Amino acid sequence: MAKKFGILTVAFAMTAATAFAQDGLDPNGQCIGDGNGDASVSIDELITAVNNSLDGCADRDIELTFAAVVGDEPFTCGGVYENVGTTGARMQVNDFRFYVSNVRLLKSNGDEVELELEQDGLWQREGLALLDFEDGSAGCPVGNAPMNSTVRGTAPAGVYTGVSFDLGIPFELNHGNAELETSPLNVTPMFWNWNGGYKFIRVDAFAGPEGSTINYNLHLGSTGCNGGSPVTPPTEECLNPNRPTITLNGFDPATNVIVADLASVLADSNVEVNAPETAPGCQSFPGDSDCDTVFPNLGLAFEDTPAGTQKLFRVE
Repeated sequence: MAKKFGILTVAFAMTAATAFAQDGLDPNGQCIGDGNGDASVSIDELITAVNNSLDGCADRDIELTFAAVVGDEPFTCGGVYENVGTTGARMQVNDFRFYVSNVRLLKSNGDEVELELEQDGLWQREGLALLDFEDGSAGCPVGNAPMNSTVRGTAPAGVYTGVSFDLGIPFELNHGNAELETSPLNVTPMFWNWNGGYKFIRVDAFAGPEGSTINYNLHLGSTGCNGGSPVTPPTEECLNPNRPTITLNGFDPATNVIVADLASVLADSNVEVNAPETAPGCQSFPGDSDCDTVFPNLGLAFEDTPAGTQKLFRVE
């Protein structure tokens, strides 16, 4: 039987005993046994490496940090931003929050590893997390004070070079009653109805000159759900799930931030006009031509408009 080594007997003397790896790299380019990343393996690290080979490496805590911006400026409740959309419009933004799910970490060899989310009873539940950048102040009248900009979980020790997640809520969690759900699915401003489910992203704004009353809302959610009645949950996935998968490479959880940029999503839209007889802005409903220029920038198709490359998220 293999024995765990608490003490390593060395047959030669070393003043500062350090064993250097030459070609001893793992598939991610990490020096095997190098726990602190200094490209050398100390005696203590070698003991740990031997123990890990016998017992397996423990999972480690990982935190993904998100930020909400409008162009180059951080989002703040009631903040005013210039040069939005095709007309360079002025926009006052009064809400910014979204759900993510199915979070995976990516290795350089293409492998995906699930980030097992912490079940914190507030922001995270069953592989789902709510990112909330509004603070419920006067500039965000339908919000509340608590805020969250992180996704927290555990994953096997390793070197990760990217991240992937779905913008939205899985079908099996998307069609309950928000008034009876536990957090973070009890946030009623993020809910449409049992049939349609939740708003995967909610951005509320006013566009145009100071004092403008032109509402521009970006509410993404599933449409074409069977059942008909707003209070009837669908029995199968909706015709338009509208749940894009976001993949970001060149991402190190320890040093990088995932930035959600509203201005990039609206770059091809005229936010100062609204299609007649439709909801303000783009709220995902079929027949709303205001979504023709928004959905492609979310990585989604919209009716006859094909999906494009998502522009909402980037790595910084």
